[in-house]
Amino acid sequence: MLKALRTGQPEKRIIWLVGPWSEALARRFDHFADEIRVFGPNSPNLTRNSRNFRQNGWFQWKFAQNLRKTGVETLIGPFGGVGRFLANAIRPKRWIGIGDWRPPRVRPEIETIVQPYETDRYEADAWCGLLKPLGIEATADRLEYEVKSDEKAAAEAFLRSEGVDLGVPLVLVAPGSGWSGKNWLPERFAVIANWLQVEKLVQIAWIGGKGEEKLVPPTQKDDFNWIGRTKLPILAAIMEKSRLFIGNDGGLLHFAAAVGLPTVSIWGPTSPGKWGPRGPIHRQIRKVERCEGCIYWDYRATCLHDQACMKAVSVEDVKEQIQEQPQEPVNIKSRDSADMGGDGGRNRGKRGDNFVGDNGGTDKINRIQFRGWKCLE
Repeated sequence: MLKALRTGQPEKRIIWLVGPWSEALARRFDHFADEIRVFGPNSPNLTRNSRNFRQNGWFQWKFAQNLRKTGVETLIGPFGGVGRFLANAIRPKRWIGIGDWRPPRVRPEIETIVQPYETDRYEADAWCGLLKPLGIEATADRLEYEVKSDEKAAAEAFLRSEGVDLGVPLVLVAPGSGWSGKNWLPERFAVIANWLQVEKLVQIAWIGGKGEEKLVPPTQKDDFNWIGRTKLPILAAIMEKSRLFIGNDGGLLHFAAAVGLPTVSIWGPTSPGKWGPRGPIHRQIRKVERCEGCIYWDYRATCLHDQACMKAVSVEDVKEQIQEQPQEPVNIKSRDSADMGGDGGRNRGKRGDNFVGDNGGTDKINRIQFRGWKCLE
């Protein structure tokens, strides 16, 4: 989305609002924005109760007031309580977002443009659709993530230190997802891992974040276990050297897809049509819809139906999709830098300075606000 916005309206000044939990990742894409500011709503589902991610109400109010002083023309962001707070505090001319209706208690002078929520529309593509009122036609069919050369070197050094044979295919298994209700049964992952080792002669590595160590069955003690041991940039570089990713709907699935690694993912409470990677090298398996009343979006919730939707996916279902994956490595090249506006947006400082000078001061700059790193496509 930011790439399309940068290319479609290069004269605009873009400020990108990101949460503290995603700041490091967002800064890898800072060439698409003129400025990145950190704003973190105190939602437990976002902060995960981390003190490092919390911002008190006074800070948030001052943050919004400082944004208001810049003279905001357009706010692009989700409707809801947080979005309404920003809109009322910043007072943009227009607010573009996804929802079913104009949020209540919004200042009457703010024009709201509502894009209906579509259950099975790819999320990145839906966010690109928010640019249509600005005269920009954009679509998204995949995420992109570029691994840096030093990260590739660090990943290779890590693999060698772990005893990985770089001449033998490596398959990554991610048993976690951020919420237990989205996790396929660990023992079924183990069956798949053992089958791959025997039938396909591959190496297996279990990956994930801290706290997911217990999701690796004891029977797999001879596999590589990197859960909680690798930082995301290094893990992304390892993904580039791997043959296949197998896991649930979670962040690592999207990283794998972004670097071009073929994936097989198991789905239950969430929609693969909405969140699943696009393309022939990505296979999603979902047998039943989520149960009524499922609180799939809250990591603190407990599944009340014994993970019925996840258990509906059998080992044979997963084997079948793995068999249909390409047997040779797949290399998906990132799009040419010309798609990012010739220089990839790297000369944003000069463009911004010229725009300020041509218009007589920063108080007249048209600024576009945007939050949500997942919408970069």
